[in-house]
Amino acid sequence: LLFLDVRGFTTLSEKLKPEEVVGFLNMMFNLITEKALENHGTIDKFIGDAAMILFNAPLDVDNHEYYAVKTAYDIQKGMESVRKDIHDKFGVTISVGIGIHTGEVVVGNIGSYLRVDYTAIGDNVNTAARIESQTTANQILVSEVTYERTKEHFEFNFAGERMMKGKTVGVKLYEVLEHIKPAG
Repeated sequence: LLFLDVRGFTTLSEKLKPEEVVGFLNMMFNLITEKALENHGTIDKFIGDAAMILFNAPLDVDNHEYYAVKTAYDIQKGMESVRKDIHDKFGVTISVGIGIHTGEVVVGNIGSYLRVDYTAIGDNVNTAARIESQTTANQILVSEVTYERTKEHFEFNFAGERMMKGKTVGVKLYEVLEHIKPAG
């Protein structure tokens, strides 16, 4: 599971006309969608200026942990030109924080007979969202499980152990620094 949040969006939206806000969000979501689809991800939802992306659902994907981290890395690389463009045009600094966690969840059509969404639920969804909330500007943080399954493909830095809401033990987090080896 990958959670992403745009930082600086409120400040930017205050400087833009409503149609410019929509244009910016569509540009961002196009970048996010392209990178997710290139890496076998499934866009679960966009929530304001945030996104939730699933991997290994609805179809099985070999090396799905790798593709989740690769998606995050590709999004951050794509954001470099977006960030410069927004700063040059509007004088606002925007960034993206991304959190990734690997674990079992319930995936399927969830809702009422009047409205149904294909989504994922469970404690691991909450953990991924909480990891994203721990990120700083332009940072990708992954859980220890994701780190262990992708450490041969990416350079990481141990970011510490953090207590998270609803958890009784700390969660070890690792920051993605560089993509060093494609999945075989």
